Amino acid sequence: MIQNYHHKTPNHFQTLPYKRYQRLRLQMYFDFQDDDPIVIPQENYDALLQSTLPGCNHLSIAKSKIGHGHGLYTTMPLDANSVAFVIPRSKCITLDNVKSHPDLGKVLTIMLEDLGEEEGPIASLSAFLASEMLREQCAEWEEDPSLSGPYADYIHILPTGRAVSQQDHVLWWSDEEVQRLFEGGAAYDKAMALRDWVQTEGGIIEGMLVSDLAQKQMGLSVSQVRRAVTNAFVNVLNRSLMFHGDDGGDNHHQRLVPVLDMCAHANHPNLTCEIDDVGNVLVKTTRDIEANEELTIKFYSTDFEGHEWYVMYGFIVPFAEDVS
Repeated sequence: MIQNYHHKTPNHFQTLPYKRYQRLRLQMYFDFQDDDPIVIPQENYDALLQSTLPGCNHLSIAKSKIGHGHGLYTTMPLDANSVAFVIPRSKCITLDNVKSHPDLGKVLTIMLEDLGEEEGPIASLSAFLASEMLREQCAEWEEDPSLSGPYADYIHILPTGRAVSQQDHVLWWSDEEVQRLFEGGAAYDKAMALRDWVQTEGGIIEGMLVSDLAQKQMGLSVSQVRRAVTNAFVNVLNRSLMFHGDDGGDNHHQRLVPVLDMCAHANHPNLTCEIDDVGNVLVKTTRDIEANEELTIKFYSTDFEGHEWYVMYGFIVPFAEDVS
């Protein structure tokens, strides 16, 4: 997750000097202070837990002890190799949801296929998520709950800009900030490539959404749509999970998993997850977990270089050695 900032500098951070990396972390800290962080209300997290896992009383979402922002906790001890909880497929945002979108499904399916298995899921999931974010904006501004969608509680806990729950991402930075903080390091090229790609695909998605909103006579500006698209890309990049299986179906591809994505990243997590036969996300413990312990999972592959983790997720994975 984007909110976790670890104190060790990885030995894979490439050409970004150690002192410069420390200045980068310090600069981001002061940026948060200047931006006066917006805290997502606790009732939003409570509502997400209740709607995603009704009757599940042993989980809580509270301020993370591992990094900035919030994390997921268990309120009771959990035995090793036991099922901690199960996220129903219906609560996840999957590629099936993308392709079956009532208004954008056909064009998003084409985007998914044209961009390929790496970029396609990210772009199409971001388009779907942006449409849901805009839907919730309309419901709020019109004060009409009937306009709200099935993912409302999830949308209401997602960061929507810099300093929301002390979170940040290079897609929210200005060109000057990227230049000032990254130039000369390995992260610069990665950050610029990501920003350029999102600008290109995001522009296409903006056109889709503006047209869709116009047909529905929802009065949102182009700038509001653009912000929603950027926010959606940030959340898909740093919260989505990849599942692998033998059948090649959408159950085993990239998806957004509410509640589970509140977990912090760890190289040696206390949770693991898999897809069951009907597409639910089965979450199991990897060891005994104490009551009130923060829950962790491993996001994606650890074969990323340190600068790639930072650009994609906004945090650094701790390695065994520091750069000195």
